[in-house]
Amino acid sequence: MQFPVKMTFFDMHTHLLPDFDDGAESIDKTLELIDCLKEQGVYNICFTPHFYSNEMSAEKFLSKRSEAFERFLPYKPQDVNIVLGAEVYVSKYLLGNDDLSGITYGNSRYILTEFAYGSEFSEHTMQRLYSLIENYGLIPVIPHIERYVNAMSNISIIYELKNMGVLIQSNTLSYAKKSPFFRRKKLLKLIDLGLIDILGTDVHSFTHNSPKSFSQAIDCITEKCGTKAVNRLMQNAEKIFNAAIS
Repeated sequence: MQFPVKMTFFDMHTHLLPDFDDGAESIDKTLELIDCLKEQGVYNICFTPHFYSNEMSAEKFLSKRSEAFERFLPYKPQDVNIVLGAEVYVSKYLLGNDDLSGITYGNSRYILTEFAYGSEFSEHTMQRLYSLIENYGLIPVIPHIERYVNAMSNISIIYELKNMGVLIQSNTLSYAKKSPFFRRKKLLKLIDLGLIDILGTDVHSFTHNSPKSFSQAIDCITEKCGTKAVNRLMQNAEKIFNAAIS
């Protein structure tokens, strides 16, 4: 692919923390997946392992994540910048914590917040997001918006989320050549409307959300929405990334 001039790329959603959840099963596999991203110009990567707040305490999750990351650090490529975060399943137990700062993107206030795929983004769900914003001072980021059928079929839900201050992330695989045409078309429309903020591979392996989709997504968005759209997505990601490492 031909990268846009002077473009800095960010992968804001991965499961590359080795031997932790359902992502990369070893340090060697993590390094292979990172090499694949590097070949596409991606040198800024967020490790966002699953945190199921209905199954594990935040304290236990943070301890286990820290141990896994410490094991990986001696092998981290020197030319890659990594932010540690989490893909957080939002439950009533999550909102019982006094402090959620440890599960955000690094030191930032941005938090990747996952819901059940069948979520209708009811008033109850919106109240939980509102609690994260108002009670914890956080900025929720909804991952893989394309998986939420109700939101994708009702754009007013996405507008409501955006009006609350929520950010929206989409998976790069959805823009690949083999992705469903109408899903891709709808997502490109959302990008044109400024309703998608950042991209992530959501990579688990070379067969589950392969990182190879990153360059295909950039090509597709550049062709259909223009370089300015890609710039906007990467600038949004850079803002979060810089806040995370500050």
